[in-house]
Amino acid sequence: MKRLLRITILVLTCLLLALAAAGCGGEEASDEPPPPAAQAAFDHVRAGYESEDAAVFTQDFAEVMFTDRTAEDYLDVVSQLKTALGAWGDEATYLGAEDGAHSWRVRFEKGTPRVVIVLDEEEKVSGLWFR
Repeated sequence: MKRLLRITILVLTCLLLALAAAGCGGEEASDEPPPPAAQAAFDHVRAGYESEDAAVFTQDFAEVMFTDRTAEDYLDVVSQLKTALGAWGDEATYLGAEDGAHSWRVRFEKGTPRVVIVLDEEEKVSGLWFR
């Protein structure tokens, strides 16, 4: 009876690990590099995050991003993100673009969220998410 229980636990553990591995494999790096404007915006968001510099963080933002916020307000957002995610790591994989939304999978100290940047027709950031 104990042996059957151990085998069942082992099988369930293997199944859970296999499912977790399959879930992680759904994303693939894009065959194409990000457009220069998207990469520049990503680099500026990262640099502003790391240095806690609102001017750098928001330098590519469209006016719509300041409708209810100032550049300084984004430092509060950065502070909250740093609490949740920790330091921005060295690994970032560009996943491609869909409907104008450019996505990267980024390794932070405490997780690997997707960073999504939407550019408007003037190649300014009109949307930014850490999901």
